[in-house]
Amino acid sequence: MAQVRNVVLDMGGVLMDADLAQVACKLCPDEQDAALLTRAVFDSREWGWVDADAISEQTLAWSSKLKVPDRLHSLVDHLVEHWHDEGLFDPLPGADELVRSIKDAGFGTYLLSNAGPAFSAYRDRIPGIELFDGIVVSCYERVVKPDPRIYLLLCERYGLDPTDCLFVDDLRRNVVGAERVSMQGYLYDGDAAALRAFLHEA
Repeated sequence: MAQVRNVVLDMGGVLMDADLAQVACKLCPDEQDAALLTRAVFDSREWGWVDADAISEQTLAWSSKLKVPDRLHSLVDHLVEHWHDEGLFDPLPGADELVRSIKDAGFGTYLLSNAGPAFSAYRDRIPGIELFDGIVVSCYERVVKPDPRIYLLLCERYGLDPTDCLFVDDLRRNVVGAERVSMQGYLYDGDAAALRAFLHEA
């Protein structure tokens, strides 16, 4: 195994709280309605298509409304427009310290995220955003993890050797995608101390 020289971090579930079901609950106090909204919006195929810039958020809202009662249509619009507002989609505790510790340890530090155009609205709230040596976001590239092309695009753009990159994500399928292009993979479970210890030994 090659020595790790660069750490590539996912955003949701590693740096930002990715529990979008809780976002729906905050915007819709009724538990059953919140579950309907979560399935219709966040668990839909169309949600991923927004990340790939294949459809607009307006199209996402339209398709989501087909899956819920009429009385929830206004909430669909509100959810699609505001899910990323401060207080709804926020940094995970300790995430800023995690990024800083990786950077301070001398690793190249990169962000690779599936995200839609709303990324620009919350970009400045991402922990350690100013410390990254490079950033690749799916909607600007029109390709999403775990497609091998997005990992290779990151490496080509920033002159990285995939074999000395450690890719950190909370979703196994995305870690597997990175490993398929010869990156080293780390499935993140929220334990920042364990990740730091792993890097110390890498």
